[in-house]
Amino acid sequence: MTILVTGGAGYIGSHTVLELLQQGTDVVVLDNLSNSSNESLARVKQITGKDVTFYQGDILDRACLDKIFSEHTIDSVIHFAGLKAVGESVVKPIEYYQNNVQGTLTLVNAMRDAGVFKLVFSSSATVYGDPASLPIREDFPVGGTTNPYGTSKLMVEMMLQDIAKSDERFA
Repeated sequence: MTILVTGGAGYIGSHTVLELLQQGTDVVVLDNLSNSSNESLARVKQITGKDVTFYQGDILDRACLDKIFSEHTIDSVIHFAGLKAVGESVVKPIEYYQNNVQGTLTLVNAMRDAGVFKLVFSSSATVYGDPASLPIREDFPVGGTTNPYGTSKLMVEMMLQDIAKSDERFA
């Protein structure tokens, strides 16, 4: 089994890559290194003794995605790539919508064209807006987001739900 981990050089992504490798899964990492460093992947290699196939690229780059899917037999994708700073999203909302929403749409299109339909999306508690109580549970209603970052994550969740409803191959 080979899993593509987008944003795999980031904190959560690299820890996921580490766990996958320790379970014997082959991993391909795509990361543009805007919020991360490939030093994290070097540390993963030190711990596991295993190489990770790494592509420095962006989920908005369809040619890069097509290259990855053509060079590897990807079984599923774990999608961590995204801009993630709440305050910055208020200052740069266009960049957040473009990267998080359009980037995910570009990724899903490339997946579909490559015949890959299994996707795990890393969302955010910000999709719940200002919750009525804490801790937040997954059965709480979503919406009422308070910043473009949260709204972009909610938009992606809604988009992925619509895609899954329209195409049962998406899991």
